[in-house]
Amino acid sequence: MKFSDLKSTILEQFKTTHEVVPFIVGKPGGGKSSCAREIAQELAVTHKIPSERIVEFNPSLREPCDVLGLPQFHGECTKWLPPEEFWALRQGVGPCVLILEELSDADMNMQNPLCRVVLDRCAGQLRLSDQLFIIATGNRTEDRSGANRLSTKLANRMRELEFTENLDDWLEWAQANNVPVKLQAFLRFRPSLLSDFDAKRSRNPTPRSWASVALIPESIEKKAKLFREHVAGSVGDGAAAEYVGFLRVMKRIPSAERIINDPEGIEIPSANDIQWATIAQLSSVFTTHNAEAIWTYTARLNPEMTVAAAKMYLSANRKDFTSAKTRDGNNLYSTVVARFLLKSGLLI
Repeated sequence: MKFSDLKSTILEQFKTTHEVVPFIVGKPGGGKSSCAREIAQELAVTHKIPSERIVEFNPSLREPCDVLGLPQFHGECTKWLPPEEFWALRQGVGPCVLILEELSDADMNMQNPLCRVVLDRCAGQLRLSDQLFIIATGNRTEDRSGANRLSTKLANRMRELEFTENLDDWLEWAQANNVPVKLQAFLRFRPSLLSDFDAKRSRNPTPRSWASVALIPESIEKKAKLFREHVAGSVGDGAAAEYVGFLRVMKRIPSAERIINDPEGIEIPSANDIQWATIAQLSSVFTTHNAEAIWTYTARLNPEMTVAAAKMYLSANRKDFTSAKTRDGNNLYSTVVARFLLKSGLLI
């Protein structure tokens, strides 16, 4: 299930009950933790939950006493002093959220006390809120990331939902987080590289590792050899070679200025990779003022490439693309663009 579907359906489930515990499972680096955190933030807005009542607990880094508490002498017996994190979620405080991060990394000593947390809403002797929402995340054992097999009793107390990486979801996130258009364009061109995880490799292209590539500054990008090493350090040698090669192609294409000044006369490259690199370049300079010229050039590409370009412009430049005017004062997208796409049978 992709990110947006996981998020929306879990929130729908939580509207009816807090008793179901979704366990989001998938490959490392896909975005499981981000999904759980976004769900928690949505719940916080809906139920007015303060930040101190949203607890992220990583059981693989803890010991049983971090759930059960510590014994404290009290008169004729000992009582358990609860941990601060679970005390924040105690009965009576109202709505709250517990994220069990990387649950599958926990060993059996930690899984056992968490069984009561998940089912009975008790941390040792401490009763937890009857308005507690619990979300768990974890990696798969086959990915060799340190995940352990969950005990059947713990697994049976949760609803396991498999996380699947999705390019459209990632691109929506990329646009909101200022990921360079050229990186978005590359992954549109090579969508299989968004997530190509192989447990035998130490470095893999994943949504998380591409987000790391997006943080490499231009000062490093100008030093070709060093830039490639930095990219490879995040996504591995194979994906790095393809991305660096794509950027080299972008440097050989006609300048955006030439295309905008002569959109009907400039030569159209024949190779698909060069056409796609050209689209990426145009997307990076797209404004309401040059939108008509850019679309005039784009419409001269083959129909499949044109609709792919329209998707790119909508992803990276939606506001400018949908509000730009033609020389006649009409809306460019709703008249010229939509008409072209309808005629081609490729309306998006």
